[in-house]
Amino acid sequence: MHKKLFYLLLSVCLLYPVRHLKAQTTASFEKYHTPSEVQQILTQLSGSANTKLHQIAVSPGGAAVSVLEIGTNLDDAPAVFVGGNFEGNVPLATEGALYLAQMLLDSTQYTQNLKWYIMPQPNPDASKDYFAAIKTGAATNLYPVNNDADEATGEDGPEDLNGDGLITQMRVKDPEGEYVVSSNDPRILEKADANKGERGIYKLYTEGIDNDKDGTYNEDGPGGINVGIGFPHLFPYKNAEAGRYSGETPEVYGILRFIFDRPQIAMVYTLGTSNFCLVPPKGGRKGDANLQSIRIPGRYARMLNADATKTYTMDEVMALVKEQMPEAELTSAMVAGMLGLGAAVNPLEEDLVFYTALSDDYKEYLKNRNFNTETLEPTPAKDGSFELWAYYHLGVPSFSMNLFSVPKIKEEKSEKGDVLSIDEVEKMSSEDFIAVGPEKIDNFLKANNAPEKMNAERIIKMMKEGDFTPKQMVEMLKKGPKKEKEGKPSEKDKTLLAYSDKELEGNGFVNWSKVDHPTLGEMEVGGFAPYIETTPKAELIDSLAKTQLPWLLQLTRQMPKIAIESEKITDLGAGIYKLEIVIANNGKLPYPIAMGVRNSQPAPVVLILTGEIELLEGKKRTPIGPIGANQLKKFTWLVKADRNQKVTASLESAVFTDVVKQFNIGG
Repeated sequence: MHKKLFYLLLSVCLLYPVRHLKAQTTASFEKYHTPSEVQQILTQLSGSANTKLHQIAVSPGGAAVSVLEIGTNLDDAPAVFVGGNFEGNVPLATEGALYLAQMLLDSTQYTQNLKWYIMPQPNPDASKDYFAAIKTGAATNLYPVNNDADEATGEDGPEDLNGDGLITQMRVKDPEGEYVVSSNDPRILEKADANKGERGIYKLYTEGIDNDKDGTYNEDGPGGINVGIGFPHLFPYKNAEAGRYSGETPEVYGILRFIFDRPQIAMVYTLGTSNFCLVPPKGGRKGDANLQSIRIPGRYARMLNADATKTYTMDEVMALVKEQMPEAELTSAMVAGMLGLGAAVNPLEEDLVFYTALSDDYKEYLKNRNFNTETLEPTPAKDGSFELWAYYHLGVPSFSMNLFSVPKIKEEKSEKGDVLSIDEVEKMSSEDFIAVGPEKIDNFLKANNAPEKMNAERIIKMMKEGDFTPKQMVEMLKKGPKKEKEGKPSEKDKTLLAYSDKELEGNGFVNWSKVDHPTLGEMEVGGFAPYIETTPKAELIDSLAKTQLPWLLQLTRQMPKIAIESEKITDLGAGIYKLEIVIANNGKLPYPIAMGVRNSQPAPVVLILTGEIELLEGKKRTPIGPIGANQLKKFTWLVKADRNQKVTASLESAVFTDVVKQFNIGG
């Protein structure tokens, strides 16, 4: 008895250190982690079952760029790629990527049939800035770039002139200055308005000195290239921080190579400053082809019996193509790509349908969790960003999320109470809004910078006819340009100041203080502190991640699910059979999305027939083509075969798990 008890206790003691070790590999989210600590956490997490750590690049500063693979046991499964903090100055995004990795390792719910690639720190050189003795907020790595076209690189960076450990701004009195002090808040400078008789008295510079004596301040600091704007789509050639070409810096090249080598990546998430989850990708960029005035290239005009000197609408072009290819499945995206009408620079309408629907779902998700969405608007995705490249070039659903945005201050109610708030109007029915009367409606429209054509009379008419709702009107006003009130700071400045005063004990803004400058003489240093917009107190990391990141897990449930729905065999006699197979997409997203159709990415799904059969009509390998969400497609063959001959139908692709179904001909 005592011997059995001894072995029982011994087994418990042996088990305990293993469990204790597993607990140690769990990352703590009570602070922001340095790049070296991030690598340590990734190494620890890669010790879990079915994980692997890939080093895909070494930054110019000598730091590893790593991707954690979760699901090494899955050889034939779709994958999600997650990248956080591409610009390096959003440390919360790095924590979010690590937090997501921990969530996946703590539960198998989202890893059973789905592989994950998680990259928390693609720009480790820039990420070090947040932990440096002097914080600049810079987004560039240490790749040597000669920004001022002289004979030196990195010779004119910023200096901390007031010794507070932050690089802010210098304001210098100058008769040629563009700025004046705000009459509402003396901390803020505004551009002088000549129409109001204002004359600028200040010039603004980044804090520092002119080290290379070229008359420009801090224009050529250490490094660098901004990894976050170094991707091929809309690559910003005129921005020196993007480099000379996409992939010039090893981090971007390593990411491109890693993803192109893994065609099973079916969805991409980006953690940073944009937020496609909340606000669908924006259009309005110039450069898209005018689909209402298409000139068909000569070789296609001859093929389509069209006039190369005339212009056609897209509908007319599609009708011409349909005449020549009556059985083809056509979309405007496919035709635009075929005719070479120019690179797509705006999201396609078909894709905006699902982006908008999922955005509404996400808002409801946050509302149910009492999460405040009354914040500064997310930053639009930048030209050359990873999230735009993933959508436009890879042709996969690309979702981005900013885990934190500075909360707006509550609007002061007017003394007379005669101006409706935008929140009040959003919740009204059309009848209730009409009932407030033309005067209050006009006041509301004026207060929210509505276009001149929007007046009470027109709005009332549209709502009575059912063409417009208060909610639609509010959404339009929110997307419109914001009109700054006279004598007041911009909405953004006002919000940041209030946030600094209330939540950061005033540490988000450096009060102006006099400093003797070696070339500018007496001037003042001050302004908003780096990271105020993106980086809340570390104590909020856990709650922000815990509330928002589960939505990304839920998005994976939207993925296409391609299956063989049914088969039907009809005996036509003399050993001839008609074979019909129905393919289903049981997911909530199409495959591919419209942008994927346009640029022929990602890889197609192919329906393959094998067996001792002779095909009289149809092919053994048939690409299923685009298939919409919850859509069925039927494929038909005429085959000659012996009775009870076994036939195998399989769906194969580089993206999804292969589907195989076997059945008998005539049996």
